[in-house]
Amino acid sequence: MQRTMRPFFMLLAALLIISGCGSGNTTTNAPSPAPATTPAQPAASAPAPTQPAAGTAPTRAPVTAGPVDPRASEPCAVLNAEAIAGILGSSLITTVPRRAGFILTCSYEFDGQKRVDFEMDLLNPGAEAYDKVIKSQETLGNRVEPVELGDVAAVRESNGDFSLYMVVNGWYAVVYGYGIERQALIDIGRLLTDRMVAFTPTSLDAVVPTSVPAPGSLIDMEVVIEAPPEMAGTTTLKSLNIVSPVMAGFAMCSIGPLADPFIVGFIVPPDQDPPTPVATFSLSVSGGVTVNQPVPATFEVGLGRSDDLQMFGGDGTVVVAADWRSGTFEAGRLKGRWTCTVAD
Repeated sequence: MQRTMRPFFMLLAALLIISGCGSGNTTTNAPSPAPATTPAQPAASAPAPTQPAAGTAPTRAPVTAGPVDPRASEPCAVLNAEAIAGILGSSLITTVPRRAGFILTCSYEFDGQKRVDFEMDLLNPGAEAYDKVIKSQETLGNRVEPVELGDVAAVRESNGDFSLYMVVNGWYAVVYGYGIERQALIDIGRLLTDRMVAFTPTSLDAVVPTSVPAPGSLIDMEVVIEAPPEMAGTTTLKSLNIVSPVMAGFAMCSIGPLADPFIVGFIVPPDQDPPTPVATFSLSVSGGVTVNQPVPATFEVGLGRSDDLQMFGGDGTVVVAADWRSGTFEAGRLKGRWTCTVAD
């Protein structure tokens, strides 16, 4: 693996960070108020949406009139689907809502091979979350372009698709566009500017009041690095002091054939000594995965504390097992395996 510069690396997640929130089953967990949409994972082109079967009515997102409080709203009611359709000039096919910990997400699919993924952080002050995301993107060498929108905003282009990072009335949000022009994505983000109530600080317990894992949420993880010796060790959620169920951001495990990108990774919480030499680890597969078959993947490994890392990166392969919850990986001298457990 090649050594890179020593950035302040924040696995986002979503946060983020994970684009494709509606395109696969990706479970995430986190132990402290670092935004889940702050994972610094590269955005990847998502699978093209498919047309509904004949006779199938489009899924209609709920519509909320007046100022919106995201903490009290259905995920797909925050960003209005009908207004998005008007901007795109396309008909809505379906919406996929999800709320994982303190991250609210909705995926909107439209005809014409277009998709919009929306994420919002319900816990962390918007400016704080935004600054971490932009810093991590710049550290990874990704160019972000400031735009005049909301409190502050920036656009990033990747393989012809665009991501819009923004703060609106104190809230941090991300809008990912697939098959959508840059200006159209900015216009979609502008829908939020006069729609949100002002952000107010709150506690994690108030945002995520239940301690019962939601079906599909990550409840355990084991990543075993077998080689090289200077990276070898076993990392689990317990060793990271991540108690499940918790909020998204510090551990991620994609599960299922629709996950694109397919991501497995973890990051040791800031100001905490890692249980092994490795403080951050991520593997990412773009373009889909076939079980029991080697597929190309990109890797990032950080040695040391998460707030003072020596980063290494490279290309290799992964083999995902038939259960979609485990697999093996190899990239040059780097070799290992992983297992993820999710709630039923």
